[in-house]
Amino acid sequence: MKSILYALTLAGALLGAATFAVTLAEPQAATAAQVAPTAPVASAAKTIPATPLVPAQSVAPAVTTTPADTTIAPTTLGPDQVMVTAPVIIDEEIAKIIYDFPDYVPVPSLKGSITIQGSDTIAPTLMALSEAFNKLYPDVKFNIRGGGSGQALEDLVAGTCDFASVSRDLTDAEVAQIKKESGVDVVEIKIASGGACVIVNADNPITKITREQLNGIFAITHSMTKDPIFAWKELDPTSPIGEEWIALYVSDQNSSTMQTFTDFAMPNERFTTSYFYREPAPSSVVNACCAYKTAIGVGSYKHMQPRAKTLAVSGDNGKTFVAPTEMNIFTGEYPMSRPLELVAVLDKQGNLPPLLVDFARFALSETGQDEIHDEGYSPANPTKLPEFIVRANAAAAAAPQAVPTTLPSVAPTAMPNVAP
Repeated sequence: MKSILYALTLAGALLGAATFAVTLAEPQAATAAQVAPTAPVASAAKTIPATPLVPAQSVAPAVTTTPADTTIAPTTLGPDQVMVTAPVIIDEEIAKIIYDFPDYVPVPSLKGSITIQGSDTIAPTLMALSEAFNKLYPDVKFNIRGGGSGQALEDLVAGTCDFASVSRDLTDAEVAQIKKESGVDVVEIKIASGGACVIVNADNPITKITREQLNGIFAITHSMTKDPIFAWKELDPTSPIGEEWIALYVSDQNSSTMQTFTDFAMPNERFTTSYFYREPAPSSVVNACCAYKTAIGVGSYKHMQPRAKTLAVSGDNGKTFVAPTEMNIFTGEYPMSRPLELVAVLDKQGNLPPLLVDFARFALSETGQDEIHDEGYSPANPTKLPEFIVRANAAAAAAPQAVPTTLPSVAPTAMPNVAP
């Protein structure tokens, strides 16, 4: 798989990128895209959380080697343990999961068009999938658009798109509404897993955080804490930036990344007005955390950079902390894991058109999952393929007219046949 073949090269590139010069200048004023910070009046009797986060000097040295035959266990931390930021390594467990997906057996020919609308988060991944699919079927046209999950579901019912791409589970109410308005059944096809992450600057000594502390930092009503949390010393009294105020960076609250975070840490609450900066996208949040030592933000696992780091998160009031690793996101053990899905409505006979079936079959093949993993996402589960995918795979393998499984060569300058 190319994700494995290039892993060491990617690791060298990432480590090399960490050496570039970065000016860690503190933000002086909010830009037009930011919410101007309003300094709150801190109470003189503020309470420091009973279990402060681990100070810098107690962090264990990073592990630099992983034996080839070692099973990498999910990273779950006890309340007195420290999460170690691991170097870039090849995750053999994830590679084995991808190998377990069936091979994609092409059919003789496919023509037509596929319109996919929805999550901006997975649009680049769908572009990569469509490019790989076009190497087999150049006569298939793709139109991939963003615009958000909610609008995509409306367009799916209206018949103006074939797939709605959604970076979360549909609610029961949404499924019922689609069935009611379309008059037919709906199918959710999970093609990958992602994670919303709490991100800080790489030089910040903090390593883990609880849901209650996140609520105290981000929510204006801080329903899970007695007092709001304004300064780093309230999380770690020994932090070298303890006197500094925490600067918050978030993206559009309607994005699936932010929805996953708000559902976890501050349901039905709105963001504070204290040192609160609005960025245009989750990737921009990561950039801010790379630049500013006092920053904390919410971004996507796939956007991580060497000058930023993710925090282990506790959803049980500090009893256990789970890091956002590929395996923890795959298993769902990480509390802010989320599925990436293609949603479609069936016809009156309860079927999908053959072209849509084959694209879904391609996405849930070893080739498709390799593309998805290269885009920064954890795979779907090869043991839980939809039944219609299993049947389609069997039919393609049994068909005497099936074409060879080797991908045809494509000129290096060829562009994917995908509408912007």
